[in-house]
Amino acid sequence: MSDRLEQSGRAENNTLTGFHTSLLEVLPHAAAYVAQDGRVLVHNQQMKALCAAKGVLPVPPSLPALLSEKSWRRCEPVLSAAFGGVPAQASGAIVLQSGETFCHHMICTSFVSLPGERQAVLVQFELEENGQEEMVAEPVRGAQPSGKAVQDLDLLEHFPDDVLVFGASESVETRAEKLLQLIGSDYDATLLAEALAGLEGELPQTIYIPESRSFRSTGHAADRQMCEVRVVPIPGAGQGQLDNGASLAVIRRNVDCPQETAENRRLAYLDPLTGLENRRAFTKALKRELTRLAAETETGLAVLYIDLDEFKKVNDLGGHDAGDDMLLRVAACLRLTLGEFGTAARIGGDEFAGMVPVANEEAALDIAEEILGAFDRIRLEVGDRVFTIGGSIGVAFLDGGIKLREGDAAALLGLADRACLRGKRFGGRSVQVHSVQPQDFEGVGAELVDLPEPGSFRGNELTLYAMPIVCLKRARPWGSEILLRLKGDRARGLSSRAWISAAERSGFIAKVDAWTLDKVLDAAERNADRSILTMNVSAESVRDPTFRDGLYHRLSVNPLLASKLCLEIAEKDFLREPASVQAFFRFVNELGCQTAIDDFAGHWPVLSRLTNLRVDWLKLESSLTQQVVEEPAKAAILNGLVRAAHELGIKVIAKHVETAEEARLLSELDIEAAQGFFFGRPEPWPGA
Repeated sequence: MSDRLEQSGRAENNTLTGFHTSLLEVLPHAAAYVAQDGRVLVHNQQMKALCAAKGVLPVPPSLPALLSEKSWRRCEPVLSAAFGGVPAQASGAIVLQSGETFCHHMICTSFVSLPGERQAVLVQFELEENGQEEMVAEPVRGAQPSGKAVQDLDLLEHFPDDVLVFGASESVETRAEKLLQLIGSDYDATLLAEALAGLEGELPQTIYIPESRSFRSTGHAADRQMCEVRVVPIPGAGQGQLDNGASLAVIRRNVDCPQETAENRRLAYLDPLTGLENRRAFTKALKRELTRLAAETETGLAVLYIDLDEFKKVNDLGGHDAGDDMLLRVAACLRLTLGEFGTAARIGGDEFAGMVPVANEEAALDIAEEILGAFDRIRLEVGDRVFTIGGSIGVAFLDGGIKLREGDAAALLGLADRACLRGKRFGGRSVQVHSVQPQDFEGVGAELVDLPEPGSFRGNELTLYAMPIVCLKRARPWGSEILLRLKGDRARGLSSRAWISAAERSGFIAKVDAWTLDKVLDAAERNADRSILTMNVSAESVRDPTFRDGLYHRLSVNPLLASKLCLEIAEKDFLREPASVQAFFRFVNELGCQTAIDDFAGHWPVLSRLTNLRVDWLKLESSLTQQVVEEPAKAAILNGLVRAAHELGIKVIAKHVETAEEARLLSELDIEAAQGFFFGRPEPWPGA
């Protein structure tokens, strides 16, 4: 430090009455150079004003004469530490001899050697009782910061490393050369001179100089530091313009690039993969919205919690790159749907949040359903696999007339999360809306009943239902779809799709499928009629050799059972694992069983593979058959799809048929069979 002080003290102005006075006037707080015995060698105008405000004029010649005996005893060891080369601080009320509080922090920094073997320490007096708060970035150019911004500066960090005095007659080129020589930088002197010449308006102003030419290309943080140069006028030297008098360059080394600092601050509030806001940024934005809502009661606010369904399968089967691609597509959907007035965030691995001002609860529901519709259109192709995605959305709707505090932001997001969990309990791919009431925040900690642990089901908790499938041309039963249900206390409020999804995530579903298969084949053995029994088989069972061995063993003992069995694979499972499903269909076809693609939505990746797929039936997804009576164009598209399937030798089953008119039209379109509430609801299966 002494070398640096000697270097900066070459100029004739480096005296306590010239140079140091100018330096003190740069500081925003009351400050003084103080000798080791407490004598005040020189002070700035801010200290004079502070003393005047406290009724102490003139400024006393020493700190012992200024402060009470007790306060001086507290400050004396702090001053001694600073003279030992250790910056130190006394915090708490520092009291004048009159008993009035003078300040709340005394900060001692930068031991200074002066001519005549004198020594001094810079002492700064901070008024704010609550100490330094969040740092406020100082603008690179323009007017000085506001009073609040200046008070928030960290004084310990802002003391200069070097100071350079510019004479009034020196050119900007000379000043640039002197700066670079002092700093030891190889930065281009011409560019620095242009920057100095470009300083317009009243001083002080600040520029930043890279410490090396390789600043832009280096990848090491230590090599990407800058020097901050604050140019200030020397009192009495002109009107404060750079070209009209002497000035002072106050230099701090190893300063982070302000542009990079701003970028890092921005990135700290973003999800690095999707570019959406992260949980911290979303919570802050939600607090701001609550503040706005308190003043503007015309609109409400919808807070959405979105949990992706079956995202784990994308990661497991397609790899993490595929998972990342899927998350990017989900993020794009959210940005587009929520629009410029909404906010989207990624707050967990496969969990997202959103908020948007809405007029009422119905508008909030419409937005959530629009998001699910956008998810349904996502198709991610990875090799021969095609992945789809769904989601469960919980919405907390806050009416504009309900006042909440900023602190309720996290609780409001928690209410949306709870609504999302309710949707999960009903199997996902759903929207649950909760209308927020003030009393909700009294019992936010109330727990929902947990989903059963996968693998914890017992045989006596599982039961089978049958839903009739009717031949449309003959208007008589063709067979039944066997559906799995949970019974007992744990079944209350829990859909079959929800706990089956939980079993799929754990790999337990293959055991459930094996249990169901045994029950179906047992019933087929007991019944002499030739009606077909269909059952769903999961992708896990398709891959499970134990499931295949069990099927092969049962049908080897009684081959006639195969003609009564139709095994269904969901279209989404076929898209994710086409090779495994094709191999499984060949296997069961050779055993004599029929096969079906369930929830077929007419997607091209499936259509393009039907020619090489040994499948007997397509069970149409409900969106293909609903509203065909009211929409002739939709009926024409469905007719083309059915004809294409027939040309490939594949028969068609329609699902969710609810009226006689729908059944008649579907029959006219040459659809062979149908099921739905019009023909019969699922009932406990007596054959089990």
